[in-house]
Amino acid sequence: MPEDRSNKQPPAGDDRNLVVVDEDFVNADTEDRLWLFWERNKDTIVKGTFGLVFGILAFLAYFFWNESRREDLGVEFIACQDEAARRSFASRHPGEALAAVAMTDVADDLKKAGKFADAAKAYDEASRLTGLAGKAPAIAALGTRARLYAALCRLEAGEAGADKAIAAVADDVNAPETLRGFAMLTLANVAVAKGDTAEATKWLNAMDKKLRAGHVWKSDKEALVQSEPSLVAPAAPAAK
Repeated sequence: MPEDRSNKQPPAGDDRNLVVVDEDFVNADTEDRLWLFWERNKDTIVKGTFGLVFGILAFLAYFFWNESRREDLGVEFIACQDEAARRSFASRHPGEALAAVAMTDVADDLKKAGKFADAAKAYDEASRLTGLAGKAPAIAALGTRARLYAALCRLEAGEAGADKAIAAVADDVNAPETLRGFAMLTLANVAVAKGDTAEATKWLNAMDKKLRAGHVWKSDKEALVQSEPSLVAPAAPAAK
C-alpha cells in the first residue's frame, strides 16, 4: 500500500512551496505535467510577467512623453519669428538640433543684411550648438555649413585667416560634397581675384580629383576656367 504523504511537512526553515507527487504521477500525461510545472513555478512566472509588462509600459510612457515633448519643442520653435526669439530659444535648448537650426536662421538673416561680422559670430554659435546636438549626419552637415559660412562672412568682412578656414572645409573628407565643392570653388575665385593662377589651378584640379565627375559645381568651375584665359591649359605640341 502506498505511503500516505499528504500530511508530511517540509523541514524546518524550508519555506518553499512544495508540491508532493505520489506514484500516480509517474506516468502523468502532458496536461498533468503542465499543471505540476505551474504549481512549482507560478510565483516566478507571475512576478516575471509583471516585470515584463511593467517594463513595456515604462518604455511606452517614455516614448509618448518624449514625442509630446518634441512636438511641443517644434511648436515653440515655429513661434520664433525674430532674431531675439530665436536666440532665446537656442539658449534655452542646448543639445537640441532645433537650437542649432534657430541660430543658423539668425546667422543667415544677418548675412543677408550684410552684417558679416555679426553673422560670423552667429554661425560660430550655431556650429557649437551642432556639436551638442549629437552625431547624426544631418546635424554634422549643418555644423559644417555653419563653419564654412562663418569663414565666408569673415572673408567678406576682410578678416585675416578666412581663407584658411574655408580650406579646412575643402579638405574635410567627412564634409558633404556640395559644401566641399563650394569651398574649393570659392578659393579658386579668390585666387583668380588676386592674380594667383597657380593657387586657382590647384583648387580647380582638386575639384576634378576629389569630387564626383558630375558634381553640382561643375558648370560653375567650367565657367570660371573659360572666363580666365590663364587657367586654360595650353594645348600640347603636335607630335613630329
